[in-house]
Amino acid sequence: MLDHGFKDYEITSMVGNRYLTVLLCALPLAIIIKGKKLKPFIVAGSIASPIVALLLIWGIHMHNTELIRMLMALWGIAFSLVQILVLPYILLNGTKDHETESIALFFSAGNFTLIVTGLLSYILPQLHKFFSTEVLLIIYSVMGFTGVYFAKKLPEQETIGTKIPLINLHTDYDWDLIIQAAIPTFIIAFGAGFTIPFINLFFKSVHNMDAAPFSLMNSVAFALVVVSAFFIPEIKRRFGYQVAITLVQSFAIVALFAMGTTEWYKGYPAGIIVAVVTFIIRQPLMNMAGPMTSELTLNYVGEKNREMISALGAAIWSGCWFVSAKLFSMLREADIAYSNIIFITVGFYIIGVAWYYWLIKAHEKKARANG
Repeated sequence: MLDHGFKDYEITSMVGNRYLTVLLCALPLAIIIKGKKLKPFIVAGSIASPIVALLLIWGIHMHNTELIRMLMALWGIAFSLVQILVLPYILLNGTKDHETESIALFFSAGNFTLIVTGLLSYILPQLHKFFSTEVLLIIYSVMGFTGVYFAKKLPEQETIGTKIPLINLHTDYDWDLIIQAAIPTFIIAFGAGFTIPFINLFFKSVHNMDAAPFSLMNSVAFALVVVSAFFIPEIKRRFGYQVAITLVQSFAIVALFAMGTTEWYKGYPAGIIVAVVTFIIRQPLMNMAGPMTSELTLNYVGEKNREMISALGAAIWSGCWFVSAKLFSMLREADIAYSNIIFITVGFYIIGVAWYYWLIKAHEKKARANG
């Protein structure tokens, strides 16, 4: 979109439509799919996502702002069908003994995709100028259709969650547990929305880093994410959630703060070096805690609340990122420094990690009470 002349605040405003759509459809989706097979919804999402992505690329090429906004919204719906339903599907149909590994593998699959696309985005433009950012995005979108094959390979026989009548929504869900588990997600998601979706804009605007080197840097970071994902289940087994979540995320916060400070000395060689190093360090640290926070919240709320907390989590992330995107757009339009925006994220992260510390203690107490 930058290549087609869109301003950074225009981009964040249009991307925000995707998050708004997920916010609006996540909870209704959780209610609709409760007590139903999840595979048909996952297959539908795997078909729709690459189709909408291709149409979105065309809309950007045509510089059709209204079409872009509409397609961003449709993309949010298509993506929700996969993103919201996979974790409940895993917990319903997987084994308890391999629960942690299954969730970690799900997160690793997405991260591995980022490694492959990042490397291709760096290597292919070096080989031939034909491989522009737009062409690469078309290639990736077409590759996305392979997901349909794997979605269809899911077993036809699946364990179905307990159906809850619409009239009993206020009584049959444990809303106190759901709200307690959702609060740290809300705090971290709201803070992350100021920075994480637009980190490429930070490197472009502050350190003048183009798409190709950013893609390479992203690939290195997510390679570490994938490697770390294989260690996090063992860390959790040995040291518990306190280390796997609280300590790991605390280190990630320090790295993000250090990255933000590089705007103060961006004119020196050390600026870009520190920015790259701290970005590469932060990415695996924050992402490796992701499977553990998901497992913690899903187990804390219990089996009958899992679809709802999964949908609520998606709604929170998308809703917060929608609001944060709007605020980011306003802050950048007012020429607020990227470093100050990143420090807002750091502040929210600190509060969110502190709440996860409390939630871990509450989960341990609940587990002891249940024997």
